[in-house]
Amino acid sequence: MSESTVSYGGYEIVVHSSTNRLGAWVAGVSLKDGTGKTVDLRPETVQPEWLTEEEAIRDAVEWGRRYIDREFKTSEQHSWVADRARAETWFQDEEEKTRGPEIGS
Repeated sequence: MSESTVSYGGYEIVVHSSTNRLGAWVAGVSLKDGTGKTVDLRPETVQPEWLTEEEAIRDAVEWGRRYIDREFKTSEQHSWVADRARAETWFQDEEEKTRGPEIGS
């Protein structure tokens, strides 16, 4: 069993990954606050099996980030739709800058 730790939003996401009896990768997650106290423990993530250890760790870290955002940052309102719209506008503006002059017939 290997362990990975990621800091996010003042918390530590600790991921324990291992293979199950069928050889698939599974991950468990625990969240610790700034003092090192465990604030939540999930023996397994929602997706129970992955083909690689990296996928299992990524899933567990993503789950931990969503959990922290949802449970401990409830006062912040965040719109992914607005972020995406701003990103699309920026990209279109940048794309327009790189285009050469139009050649007329």
